[in-house]
Amino acid sequence: MAKRRAYVVFLLLLALLAAAGYSITQVSGGAEYVDAAGRQSVYKLEVAKARGAIYDCNLAPLTGSFQRQVAAVAPGIEAIGALEKATGGRYRERLALALEDGKPFSMVLPYTVQHDCVDLFSVPVRYGKNQLAPHVVGYLDSMGFGAAGVELAMDDVLSSYAGEISVYYHVDALGRVIAGADRLVIDTMEEAQGGVALTLDSALQERVQAAAQELEQGAVVVTEVPDCEIRALASVPDYSPENMAQATEAEGSPLLNRAFCAYAPGSVFKVAAAAALLEAGGAPQAFTCTGSINAGGLLFHCIDGTAHGQVGLQGAIEKSCNCYFISAARALGGQQVLSMAYNLGFGSEQEFGRGLHTQPGSLPEGKALENVRALGNFAFGQGGLTATPLQVCAMMNCVASGGVYSTPKLITGLVDGERNLTPFSPVTDRQVEVMRPSTARTLQAYLKSAAQNGTGRPGAAEGLTVGIKTGTAQTGVYRDGEELLHFWYSGFICDSTGPRYCVTVFRESTPDDGGAAARVFKQVTEDIAALYWGEKEASPEA
Repeated sequence: MAKRRAYVVFLLLLALLAAAGYSITQVSGGAEYVDAAGRQSVYKLEVAKARGAIYDCNLAPLTGSFQRQVAAVAPGIEAIGALEKATGGRYRERLALALEDGKPFSMVLPYTVQHDCVDLFSVPVRYGKNQLAPHVVGYLDSMGFGAAGVELAMDDVLSSYAGEISVYYHVDALGRVIAGADRLVIDTMEEAQGGVALTLDSALQERVQAAAQELEQGAVVVTEVPDCEIRALASVPDYSPENMAQATEAEGSPLLNRAFCAYAPGSVFKVAAAAALLEAGGAPQAFTCTGSINAGGLLFHCIDGTAHGQVGLQGAIEKSCNCYFISAARALGGQQVLSMAYNLGFGSEQEFGRGLHTQPGSLPEGKALENVRALGNFAFGQGGLTATPLQVCAMMNCVASGGVYSTPKLITGLVDGERNLTPFSPVTDRQVEVMRPSTARTLQAYLKSAAQNGTGRPGAAEGLTVGIKTGTAQTGVYRDGEELLHFWYSGFICDSTGPRYCVTVFRESTPDDGGAAARVFKQVTEDIAALYWGEKEASPEA
């Protein structure tokens, strides 16, 4: 198709040149006109270029959805005068230089201009001011190639669907437009409709991105049960791909995709530890928490030294009892908890394409967990364990889906020039049952109880059925004498059929969360219910 288009353009250009030469020789057979015709050439003015589009799961464009008006101008006194009048003198100096130069030029116009020597085009702008999912979409380098995100990972596909608007003019030997000569417009922008479809839902992404701003530094991930398609992903602070210079200089590292970065997960990891206990049948039925426990000579404490009294596994999840999980892990042994964590995706990089992948996070080695202190830290998500918000959400997705772990999915398939979707599954995708359905159902019930009666209650929206596990992870980093902590909220929201979406909220490095993670979790679950179900609904199976 591209070769045929180039051939057609070549023939058209030859025809224009021939017509120009013929018109001059017809006016006079004199040598001066023949000589002038020989000095004529064709000037190509590139008005706009486009590459393949990035779409959401409903084939709504995430790139190129904004338009701007661009004028292609054959400079002359009347055309420049019309532009001067239409723009109120805003570009007077530029227009004066263009008139003096005499060569065709293009400019973005906020106003409509009508003149025979001015062609107006509505052209797509790749990124908008409030660009959706910038950390997923990515951005381009100075040459127009993908430099990050999906733009880089799928650069070969996106580059293959190229389109452009160009205007060809007859010019003299000095490059000045020949007055009265015809011009040729080539518009192949429709060919840039092909591209890539993602799993993101732009309607939900917009709401999640807005809610995430309260975190200041952190991330929000939403997956759909059971296949773990990423429906929304926001990292804050975010940035505008339109202004990369500002993004590279801004505080807070806005180019960093925190959803793909690894941090200490704290107590949200207790979901994995609880799954290991249930699978082994080794969950203690009763344990008396005094607020602290000695492990290898090191005294571990529950949050604020709270003594939870007698608790079983359900109570330990509701109250996030560190002492219970340390004691249970010691009885079970570190290897079984470690194996469950590995099967749930911890410690493994998730790759979505070239240059688009998560950090693997870290798991302690089995030998290290023979140390009682190391095992104690591991049991409640500290020590040598780190995980990404996406990994935590995938863990919760496994519980919500009945015990089947699915690798997170971000790219749905390829879109051709007629906007037909061809789905595909990367070879890295896997689905494996890592816990019995009964284990998953038990954990679902305990997480719902934690939302109703436990630590997750501040994030549970009224009228919605949700399961929640919270976490507060120590970092060992201090600012002004206060330790910086990571705050987590991870859980699922149900409709009448059961868990439908999983949500993980992460707030990074702050001494006091002030309830922000809970408020964002609540807002996102309310947005999900409003967007997909029209109103809040509680699940009858709750």
